[in-house]
Amino acid sequence: MNPFEPFPVFETPRLILRKIERSDLNAIYQLQSNPRVVEYFGRPAHSRIEQSEELLHKIADGVQNGTSVRWAITIKPSLEFIGSTGFWRWNQPHFNAEIGYELAPDFWGAGIMVEAIKPTLVFGFDTMKLHRVEANVEPNNKGSVRVLEKLGFQREALLRENWFDGKSFTSTAHYGLLQADLAALS
Repeated sequence: MNPFEPFPVFETPRLILRKIERSDLNAIYQLQSNPRVVEYFGRPAHSRIEQSEELLHKIADGVQNGTSVRWAITIKPSLEFIGSTGFWRWNQPHFNAEIGYELAPDFWGAGIMVEAIKPTLVFGFDTMKLHRVEANVEPNNKGSVRVLEKLGFQREALLRENWFDGKSFTSTAHYGLLQADLAALS
């Protein structure tokens, strides 16, 4: 049984989280080609729309195969695509997955990402039956670290210079959230 069919849609006070569609391609490219958005991704910004199209296909395949899920974050009332969030590296036998997210810079610092991630975490723990959600961030990505800490994630490790971004070695801060941790936040 695929937990992403029908695709879960969430509404929060300011947002609607919905399935990413082909019509989102240009918005995805705008985010993925923005050096500020991808600064801590450990890979270059997209330089061609075909790269974003490949990402769109990968997202759709993950949803169709029931192996990963990603939501479009849209803001009310315009329903403009402003980012995305979701789970990947879903290790079903061990009941854990990694969360990822990105947001357009115009919306940074407004609590949007925390608001968007909360219902996805509930879905992950309740429907995907996750016991643990992990996040890996570049330690200098202060905004992302703040989001994780507000959601109750605990920093568990620092992997020193474990990633080569094409220019230099960078470190990774590893965070984890258990289902019990989320319950304590409610």
